[in-house]
Amino acid sequence: MPSPQVPDPQNGPSLRWAILGSGWIATQFVDALRSLTNQRVVAVGSRSLARAQEFAREHGIEHAYGSYEELVASDVDVVYVATGHLDHFAHAILALEAGKPVLVEKPMTPRLAETRALVDLARSKGLFAMEAVWTLALPRFSVVRQVLEKGLLGEIVEVHANMGEYLVNHHRAMDPAQGGGAMNDLGTYPLMFANEVLPGLRVLAASGQQHAVHGSYGQFHAILTDEDGRQVTVSASMLADTPSSAYIAGTEATLILESPFYHPGPVTVRFHDGRELRYDEPRLAHTQLFWEALEVARCIDAGLTESPLRPLDQSLASIALMERCRELMGDPLPVV
Repeated sequence: MPSPQVPDPQNGPSLRWAILGSGWIATQFVDALRSLTNQRVVAVGSRSLARAQEFAREHGIEHAYGSYEELVASDVDVVYVATGHLDHFAHAILALEAGKPVLVEKPMTPRLAETRALVDLARSKGLFAMEAVWTLALPRFSVVRQVLEKGLLGEIVEVHANMGEYLVNHHRAMDPAQGGGAMNDLGTYPLMFANEVLPGLRVLAASGQQHAVHGSYGQFHAILTDEDGRQVTVSASMLADTPSSAYIAGTEATLILESPFYHPGPVTVRFHDGRELRYDEPRLAHTQLFWEALEVARCIDAGLTESPLRPLDQSLASIALMERCRELMGDPLPVV
């Protein structure tokens, strides 16, 4: 198996990061950067100055701001947007208008029109922008890309990805008014994975199940294909814990990603005669969020405005697939 091609976390360009938002994912991101990299988290902003100051004290951050406007005006190199799904657009635009590069949590925005507007603004200003699909920056996925590039699987004929986590009691994740539901919180991962393996997918069918109490769509299944008729199935559920595994099946071999497929973990390539190649790495979960930050630092230092690991056109493609699934499921986003 090929070895991961990833940077040294303690060397290379070091950026001054501003954290826009102070929730769970912001905590995981900051802890990963501070513990394992040479990146510098220098500022945090929240809607409440008290909350920003509390977050700053907990994580050893020098500057705390009680408004996002103050945060993006501060002396930083890049802004990480870690607010709710429906707020990504406004907050990323705020940072870009202030002349700051952005790393925006996934989905970049839940609406295709807003994602296009965000992409257009970043490109018109010549500013770096990237969707925070941490999965694609992991060493595990460096191995996956190399397996595909080397043609070890032969011709790809089928892709499958599933993600399921019991989140029925998670108020924000199940609240349709906050953009909750299986599509935004979980579905972005399998749809992203499938469209990375077979770019140019279209949705043939999608079906979802609405939760009787919360009203959000707690799970969905979708069937997709490409211009060659290759088959893709994806599913996501917040109503139960499911295998959360993925595979890429080819004419020569099948690549298998054990649960959870979007986290750090092993890669297995299994040939028709039973032979296997295997890459192993520790299952370190969200402590490895820092890899996406290293990719941002590398790109900005190199003068790039997009990451080759997650070009903006691929983010647009994923959002388009999500939007089409919602149309077929009858799962609209809140009216703004």
